Amino acid sequence: MPNDLLTYFEKRFATEKMPAKKEPGPFITISRETGCNGTAIARDLAKALSAYGKTWHFVNKEVLEESARTLNLDESKINYVFDSKAKTHIDEILGALSNRYYKNDKMVRKAISMVLCHFAQEGNMIIVGRAGVAVTRDMARGLHLRFVAPYDWRVNSLNRRKAFENINTGLFIKEHDLKKKKLIEQFYGKKFDEIYFDLTLNTEAFSRNQIISIVIEAMKLRSLI
Repeated sequence: MPNDLLTYFEKRFATEKMPAKKEPGPFITISRETGCNGTAIARDLAKALSAYGKTWHFVNKEVLEESARTLNLDESKINYVFDSKAKTHIDEILGALSNRYYKNDKMVRKAISMVLCHFAQEGNMIIVGRAGVAVTRDMARGLHLRFVAPYDWRVNSLNRRKAFENINTGLFIKEHDLKKKKLIEQFYGKKFDEIYFDLTLNTEAFSRNQIISIVIEAMKLRSLI
């Protein structure tokens, strides 16, 4: 077992990534307010983009799964990073692990960042959430999207889904909006208001098909497809 898993991870991706392409992408990151259903948009967007010659994919929880595999951990052991639950004592981390060495917050975030960069580097990938914009903002050939909508519209949107039948959707939205902003701030090192997206779209004002058409046009204007 290597003492420095990050060194191991860097070597692992170096053999895959460096010879493959001279430049990263194209890729898309999606940040969204809770209730905007960014994953469903990403799924349909990937299908639409695949009509332009290359197959596109989208990732969401796959980032967490790959990061966990890299650190030889169960997903739940690093899920606290995405829940924005700060770990302030090493003993808490040690207690959550079943192996012989610990992974502090910095190491976990570094692993997650490397996984995100790997997906972006491979190209033809849509990264949903997971602080994708913060990690890949300085990489070339990326389009960074933000989906927003009025609070009441998002409450109604969640209320129409069976998964939220017994949940206080208003409270759920407020808590998860805050978690998402904190997560991006933790990875980006800046206040959320200081982060600029390439394109911000109101999911109440535009249908899903219209949003996809707008994004594809933006990809064309940026010479990404």
